[in-house]
Amino acid sequence: MKTAIRKFGNSKGTIIPAALLRELQLDINDEVDAKVENGRIVIEPVHKVEYSLDQLLAQCSPEKMALDEDDKAWLDDAPVGKEVV
Repeated sequence: MKTAIRKFGNSKGTIIPAALLRELQLDINDEVDAKVENGRIVIEPVHKVEYSLDQLLAQCSPEKMALDEDDKAWLDDAPVGKEVV
């Protein structure tokens, strides 16, 4: 599909036809990644993945979650300003 570069305020852009948006399941305000590859503009959908806290913690090994002495000292330290604990 042909389209033209147009002026949008101080920027320039192009209209993405509705048929292409439907095919890619994209809508207004969806994020895309734009880059140049071999002299071409490539625009790809960015699909965000949301994880629950349990899913994230399941990926952590117990060794990496262990607190070292600096961590423990920081957690046990007294407030130095207007912190509410």
